[in-house]
Amino acid sequence: MSLTTDNLALPLIAAAQAGKHVTHNEALVVLDRLVQLACLDRDLTSPPPSPTEGDRYLVADAAPTGAWTGLTGHIVHFHDGVWTGLAPRAGWLAYLADEDAFYRFDGTAWTGLTATISALQNLVLLGLGTQADAENPFSAKLNKALWTARATAEGGTGDLRLALNKAATGNVLSLLMQTGFSGRAEIGLVGDDSLTAKVSADGASWSHAWRALGNSGFVGFGSSAAPGGPVPAAPLFVSGSSSSALLQLECYSAGSPVANITTRIARGTPAAPTGILAGDRFFGFFGRGYQATGGFSGNMVTFNGLAEEDFTATAQGTLVDFQTTEIGTSTRRSVVKFRGNGALELVPRAGTPGAGLAPGQILFDGTAAAFKGYNGTRWSRLTNLPRFAAAMSADATIPAGVWTKVAFNTAEVNDQGAFVPATNRFVAPEPGTYTFGVGLAYRRIGSASPTALQARFYRNGTASPRHRAGVTGLVDSVSTLALTATLTLAAGDTVEVFAHFTGAEGGILAADTAFWGLAMP
Repeated sequence: MSLTTDNLALPLIAAAQAGKHVTHNEALVVLDRLVQLACLDRDLTSPPPSPTEGDRYLVADAAPTGAWTGLTGHIVHFHDGVWTGLAPRAGWLAYLADEDAFYRFDGTAWTGLTATISALQNLVLLGLGTQADAENPFSAKLNKALWTARATAEGGTGDLRLALNKAATGNVLSLLMQTGFSGRAEIGLVGDDSLTAKVSADGASWSHAWRALGNSGFVGFGSSAAPGGPVPAAPLFVSGSSSSALLQLECYSAGSPVANITTRIARGTPAAPTGILAGDRFFGFFGRGYQATGGFSGNMVTFNGLAEEDFTATAQGTLVDFQTTEIGTSTRRSVVKFRGNGALELVPRAGTPGAGLAPGQILFDGTAAAFKGYNGTRWSRLTNLPRFAAAMSADATIPAGVWTKVAFNTAEVNDQGAFVPATNRFVAPEPGTYTFGVGLAYRRIGSASPTALQARFYRNGTASPRHRAGVTGLVDSVSTLALTATLTLAAGDTVEVFAHFTGAEGGILAADTAFWGLAMP
């Protein structure tokens, strides 16, 4: 039978032992050393010079000296002037007074209890200030929490990253914010791998605020914020299903409030930008529509701001360009430009449109090289109006009693080429109202003495009613006749001048005779 106890090695009193009190007192001394084990220090490598009776130390040094030689890991106790070492066993706890900390012996070495706690593994429940349960295995009830990165001086990297992981794409990984344990906001990977934020006023009905796609980083707002909604097709994408505003900017100021939208462009890269060039766009607003045959159209209406010259510190000309698509077509074109020189430019088009008409419309017809306006009935020239002035290259003889065309065969003014010298007539280039005038001078032919000279306009080969003039008492090279008329013509209508002498033939003096006309705006 052993003469010491199994765990603390306390001496046992043998049967019929003499001096039993000695053995008993030794056992009490050992108990006094180990019960409520509190040591003064663990950092000494040799005994202190003036120990006090009952002092205890934990010898942590690998090679202690003096009376502690060979007692590494032991609890040493000073009693009756002698240091005695007690070998620890696994599970012993010792309190270190100088550190105000507990140490635990694991059978091999002493380890601070705080280090043991920091290495806790596979806990099932953990509650801080509250009770954890199966639904919330980790629960904390506190007012503040701090996570800080371990610095490089402490063996860390200075970074701090909190990693949260879900099992599969269809699962949920989110941060749920509550009021009174009722959900009010949630952000995370909710049912897919896009980062989503949603909010609620009652914890039951939720509205999606935004969604960021994982494959592009594009952010969707409105109906595109919800999983299954329209897929964001731009870095900032807003989609809605009502007529209310999708984007609203407000500004309030005691001075001059303004809600600004500013764009900046540069060639090159963000790290090395370079100057923009003529034609580069500061901004562009584009409109697309869904087609009856399926799919969205291209950009069919646009509003652009462009540089009109290469940008320098002293040359920064700009323009604004509006582009639309004509009814019945699918090709977008510039229609109006506000140029850097202050000019309003109606971009030329070929001819005039036949659809989408409304009174007050103005355009520039490139074919006619003229501005035209629509009055609700027809298009009319506003500039570059057809006009002409024609003359005769030689005097002409007109027989008596017969309406005869006056041979105006020289065009002195002929905008739009509307007067045709070869046929001595005006041909209307387009529908409109025209004003005409003619002046005829009388020249006597031999001894013939006509009594009267008349003139009239012929329209499409027929005398135009209510437009005729005459003169009597004819005096050679003195008598003249003047006639004007305002006619409404269709495109292709012709106008000519005819003359008539009464009683005898007569002549038209070319030097003082003219035929002119112009379109009225």
